Parts: sequence; C-alpha cells; structure tokens
Amino acid sequence: MNTIPQLLRDVQARYPDLIAQYYREGRSSPFISRTFADFYQDALDFGSGLVSLGVKRSEPVGILADNRREWTVADIGVQACGAADVPRGRDVTDSEITIIYGVTNCRIVIVERDIELARLVTLKDRLPDLSTVIVMEDDFKVASAPGFEVLSFSAVLEQGRAYRASHPGAIEGLIDQGRKEDIATIIFTSGTTGRPKGVPLTQENYLLHASGGAKRMNTEPGNVWLTMLPVWHSFERIVQYIALCNGVALAYSKPVGAVMMKDFAEINPHYTTAVPRIWESVYNTIQKKMAGASGAKRAVFRLFVAIGGAYSRLDNLYRGLTPSFRPRNRALDKIVSAIPRLALMPLNAVGRNVILKPIRHLFGTRLKAAVSGGGSLQRKVDLFFAGAGICLMEGYGLTEAGPVVAVRNLSTLEAGTVGTAFPGMEIKLLDESGIECPPGKMGVIYARSAQVMKGYYHDPESTAKVLSADGWLNTGDLGVMTHDRALAIVGRIKDTIVLSDGENVEPVPIEKHLSYSPFIATAVVVGQDQKHLGALIVPDFENLGEYAKANGIVWDGVEDLLGKSEIRSLFRREIDAAVCHRNGFKPFERIYDFTLLTKVFEVPRELSAKQELKRNEVNRLYAKDIQGIFEKVSG
Repeated sequence: MNTIPQLLRDVQARYPDLIAQYYREGRSSPFISRTFADFYQDALDFGSGLVSLGVKRSEPVGILADNRREWTVADIGVQACGAADVPRGRDVTDSEITIIYGVTNCRIVIVERDIELARLVTLKDRLPDLSTVIVMEDDFKVASAPGFEVLSFSAVLEQGRAYRASHPGAIEGLIDQGRKEDIATIIFTSGTTGRPKGVPLTQENYLLHASGGAKRMNTEPGNVWLTMLPVWHSFERIVQYIALCNGVALAYSKPVGAVMMKDFAEINPHYTTAVPRIWESVYNTIQKKMAGASGAKRAVFRLFVAIGGAYSRLDNLYRGLTPSFRPRNRALDKIVSAIPRLALMPLNAVGRNVILKPIRHLFGTRLKAAVSGGGSLQRKVDLFFAGAGICLMEGYGLTEAGPVVAVRNLSTLEAGTVGTAFPGMEIKLLDESGIECPPGKMGVIYARSAQVMKGYYHDPESTAKVLSADGWLNTGDLGVMTHDRALAIVGRIKDTIVLSDGENVEPVPIEKHLSYSPFIATAVVVGQDQKHLGALIVPDFENLGEYAKANGIVWDGVEDLLGKSEIRSLFRREIDAAVCHRNGFKPFERIYDFTLLTKVFEVPRELSAKQELKRNEVNRLYAKDIQGIFEKVSG
C-alpha cells in the first residue's frame, strides 16, 4: 500500500459492515453510524465530485472546518483524487486565511458553515485564485457570492455519484496512481511564534503513523475511538488514520465537559485523545465534587486515591519504569519496592475496583487507553488516573515530525516521560556545542525519520534553519533522556527566559510545579531581561472560594477576594512550596513576586485551539501586569 486511500480500500473490503463513523446531526440527536463500506463510498463520491470540478493531482484544496464526519470524508476524498488538502480550524484569523490560502493558491475551499463562507466573501479581493466554496452544512444563507461559485457538500456528493456513473472506474484509477511520495496535506503552523509556515506531509508520513500507532495502542478492528480535538492539527489528524486504517470507528465529539462526558457515556469508547488541560479539568471536577461530599466519604476517597498513587509509584519502581536520569540499580529498586508494593496490592485492588470504579466508568466500561499530547501532564493528574486504572499514554510531537516523535507504550507507561521513540523514529539530544548529550543532561531534541517533513512549503530559508542535510529535524524543544531511552520534555528554546545577569531559565518546569497547587489553575513565568522572575497566576476560583469560606474570609467579588492579604499570603506559601530547592530549583529560579489574574485563560485569546499557551500573546495582553510585578520588585 502506497497511500491512505489505498489502505482504506483494503480495510473497507475486509470489514465492510464494521462501523467507521459515529456522529450526531444535532447537539441533542442520538448518534448515527456509517459503515466502512458506506464511508468509503462517500469519500469516493466526494473525490469524484472534486474531479468533476476540475481538481487535478497535487492540487491544494482548502478545508476550513472543525472536527466532524464531513471533514474526514472530504479529507479522504481529496486524497483519493491525488490532491492535497490544506486544513485549518474555524478559529482561524483573517490574516491566517489570507496567508494560508494565498500561499497555496487554493482554487477550492471547503468550509463548515455559512459564517466561514461569509468571511471568504469579505476576503475575496485578497484571494484571487479562489473560484469555488463548498459548504458542509446545507442550510447556508449565501446562495451566491461575487467572484466564486458556492456549492453544498451534499450537492458535490451527488455530482460525484453522477460523475462515477458516467466515468466508471475513474476515481479508482486515480487511487491506483497514488505514490507514497505524494503530498497528502499541507498543514500550516499556528503562527504563535511568527508567520505560519506550511508543512507538507506525504502519504508515507501517514502510513508509517498508521502502522506504528496501531502497534503502540494494540488496536483491534471493531474498537471505537472518541475524537474531539481540532482535526486540522496533525495530532488529531493522525489519530483518525490510526483508527480508520486499522478498522477502528471514529466517534465525533467536542472538548467541552458536558458534551464530552455525555458522549463517553453513550459511545463507551475503547480509546480517546485529549490535551492535558482536558484531563486536568476532569481531575479538578472530580476533586470539587468530592469536596462537597460527607466527611467520611471524602476521607475514604482521599485515602484510596493516595493508596492508588503510592501503588503506581511502587509498581513503576518494581517494574523498572521509574525514569532513570541518573544510573540506577534496577535490581535494588525491585527488592526495595517488592514488600510495600505487595502490601498495598489488595488495598489498591479494592480502591480501583470498588471506591474509584465510578471515576473509571465516567469514560465508559471499555476504555483501554487515552492519549495525551500537546503539553505535559501534571504529575498529580497522571498518578490520579493511573491509580484509578485509567491508562494515560502521554506523547510528544510536532507538525514538522509528522507529528509523533515519542509516546508511551501501552504496557510500559514510563511515568514522568513521554515514552520512547515512535517506531522508525531516531532521537538525539545536542548541547550548545552540538555534542550529543548523555542520559540525564538537558539538550535540544533532534528527530529523524521517513515520517519527518522534507521541508516547509515554498520556504527553503526556513527549512534550512530546522532541517539538516542528513534529515535531522531541530524541534526547538528541550528534553532529557533517561538511561532507558525514554524522553522527558523540559521546555522550548524560544521559551527560555534570560535574566539580566545572564542566567537562563526554563519556565515550563516551574509552571508545571506551580500548577500542582490546588489553588493555581494556570501559571505563566515572566522575567526576560529582569533581575528576578515573576509570575502571572490564574487562580482556581472554586477551590479558592472554598478555602475562603473555610477560613472565615468574607469577600465581595473576585477582585476583592484576590486583594485580601490572607489570600496573597496563601499564594505566597503555595509558590514558595512549589519553587524550592527540594524540588530541584536554583535560587535564581525563585518567584519574587506575582500578580493574581481575575479571569481564566480562553481560546483564542491566551490559548490556541490546541489548548496550548500562546506565550507571546499573554506577554502582550498582560504587559501592564507584568510591568507592575517588576516595578514592585525593583522598588
């Protein structure tokens, strides 16, 4: 097999009656299913419709939509006719639309709703090549637009069916022509650190992921994968290929608590994917719910959570899965952990199968594993879900790498790491002198594989900055390798804060430790060119409110509460407890002052669609707050 459409042709022939897609036609409607045979025919019809509109091999075709059934049909349809899709989510800015579809000269763009259609109408003068817009939802109000044709998704499907009837075997012939070096997609980077750059990924990129991912996940035909992250991003995109190319159904959801948890209950999936913020949100919701329970119930819950966490740590030690950043005697680890592990085993079984069972069943009764990516998991969250018997497979990657660089194994969850190299991937860490780092020493992460991009789209200058002649990709991320070749992510080169005395500080580890506090939802470390570090703190308002009530603190509104000296003192203690020598931090990494923010971070202001922190944007939005921190410090 050379392409994803060729592989899917084989899958649907083997499993025609297995379900490929579960989706809702309305927010409150029940799930509807499509078999692999039906899904594949939909993709062929849509691809044929595109051919009837004049789409040629290698032609870029835009997709401006979020995660839904039609997105996947359009994606495979575009690839079926040998074209390459250029995807983006609905939260895209006008400038990004202009750059992305202007650079790629897209003649056809597929959009989700009439809102996106209307935006393209206003931007038509800046998109001279645009001639056709296809709208996924049929109830769009703009029937025509100056300068380009408007078609419904269903109309293109119908047009494709007619084309197949009059041109039998045409789309199948195009699929047969597919080669592994064909460009399948051009995904543009988020642009949070500069102008968006196009990343072409080939059919080979995706085929390698589809096979390697299935091996790591132990998927089986007939399994179900709940998908909810932005599918235009490479992380969720590859999830779809891992699933569909191995006979696993996709169930479409959204990363919204009420929607997501309802879908878990109804679909009962075997797998799901989420970013750390979603797991942290679920964790916090559970903690808050238990805070309102009776004293006895709360005490029992906390006891068995603690037992589960302790057992997980001992089990990792016993099985040799504790990260070894320094040489360790694994035999001694096994001896030391054996008796306490054995002692806790029955209590852990009671906790997992009785006390914590309702938590596990929030995600259904069949969940084998959940993949977490796009950031590092808080250790308390990681251990909590491990103790409850929920397998979180943390991974790491970037679009330029296709995207997966490393991911935990299902059977060997290397705690505190993102796992070992993905099948076929090479990883090395280099120091400032370009010398490869030994285990335990921080360095820049480099990755090499056939799944790594060949270069940015029409941008040789940017390509030369990150890709060496022998294929090594400079990820721009900092990591540490264990003696067992598992990778731990430390931060980004561009995130590095340089203090006025020349000391380099990685903010991510500090922020991670700060987030362990039950009173801190988000922390952003600042201090570029300053003498000391400061921090922007977004409180966990629910936990903070409960603390205030328990301590007799009366307040009138959020601002009044955050201005209380008792609350300032609380955060001072929490910050000092997190960023201290005991946790491995140096004196210059201490947080000297901080500002408490009154609102949580949101998409698309402070967070990207992937729920990642837009550090540059935070620095811009809160410039006065940051200035105030250092005025107080200097004063």
